Amino acid sequence: MHEAVVAKRYAEAIYKVAKEKNKVKEIYDILNSLMELYTDDSDFRNFVLHPLIEKNEKKNFLGKVFNDIDEESLEIIDYLVDKNRIELIRYIVSEYLKLYYLENNQVEVTGIFTKELSSDQVDRLKEKLEKKVGKKVILKIEIDKNIIGGGVIKMGDQIIDGSIKRQIENIKNSF
Repeated sequence: MHEAVVAKRYAEAIYKVAKEKNKVKEIYDILNSLMELYTDDSDFRNFVLHPLIEKNEKKNFLGKVFNDIDEESLEIIDYLVDKNRIELIRYIVSEYLKLYYLENNQVEVTGIFTKELSSDQVDRLKEKLEKKVGKKVILKIEIDKNIIGGGVIKMGDQIIDGSIKRQIENIKNSF
């Protein structure tokens, strides 16, 4: 839980700077790229976390990796290196995105189904969810054949489980 609290503070500070510089989307893209690199490349992750490698060497390396970004954006990455917070990048990006959604009256929703939905089904689901929550819905669809049928909707801390798997479990538990 401590990681989430720290990440939230960093995300708030970074978001504030990004907003002041009118670069909210650009900073998100950079943070997201850093997160993807960190999670997908173990050599990169080991390098930036190695305790014997000097921070300046890490910052120089990251400057070469992100050579196409402006100085202000690079300063944000350097700041995360200076404060030893690169390992929290996944949480920072998540919190940053939450701030963006909150400010823009949006909500991220994950829909889990056994098969891909048609574009018409996606549109109808988004419309119903937007009416329910009163916000613009950013819908991500995941496929999970283990739920047998129906679907699961995850919105923040709320889960609406209409899967056949859950219904079978409920029947089993009632006997």
